[in-house]
Amino acid sequence: MNYQIARYGEATQKIKNSKFIARVFPVESRESVQTIIQDIKREHHKATHICWAFRLIEQGEARGYSNDGGEPAGSAGSPILTALEGRQLVNALCVVIRYFGGIKLGIGGLIRAYGGVTAEVLTLAGRESVENMLLVKIRLDQKKYSEVMRILRKYRLAVQPIYQGGLVQIEFKIVAVKFAELSQTLKAVHNIEIVSS
Repeated sequence: MNYQIARYGEATQKIKNSKFIARVFPVESRESVQTIIQDIKREHHKATHICWAFRLIEQGEARGYSNDGGEPAGSAGSPILTALEGRQLVNALCVVIRYFGGIKLGIGGLIRAYGGVTAEVLTLAGRESVENMLLVKIRLDQKKYSEVMRILRKYRLAVQPIYQGGLVQIEFKIVAVKFAELSQTLKAVHNIEIVSS
C-alpha cells in the first residue's frame, strides 16, 4: 500500500555545528517539485547544500529520484529517498537544507544526519492512505483569500495558490473524512466555489 503525507512538515537538527533543515511537501508532478526546489534555493541562497528526494506515481508505479546537492555521492539524496521508501510515501518531496558549521562529518555521518532529520520530519508530517485523500480546488475573489487561509491553516494543509486576475485558485489535498467538515466551514464564506475529486 502507498501513503501520502498528511500535512506539510519541517524539522531542524544541529549536528556538530552544521544546521540541517528538513521540509516535506505533497507534490503531484516533476514540475511542482522543481517549483518548490527553486523557491527553497531562493529562500536559502546562502545554504551550503540543498539536497532532496521525491517519489511520484508515474505510469502506475512509484518511482523515486534524489539529488545530493553537492555532498559526496550517495551521502544525502539517497538516505532521504530511503526514508521516503521506508514509509511507502508517494507524491512526496523532502528537501534538506544544510548550513555547514565547519566540522566535516564524513560519509557515514552525513548519511546519519540526512537520514535522521528526514525521519524526524516524516514523523511530524504523518501519513494517510492514498485512497483516502481528496484533491480540493477552491476558486474565490482575492478579497476573501485571507479569510479562507485562516480556515485552511486550522487543518494544517499544504496549499498551492494560483493568482488569475482578481481571482485566486487554491489547491490542496485533505483526508476524505475531514472534507465534509471543512466544506461546511468554507460555505460560510460567500462567493467561493469548491470542487473535490
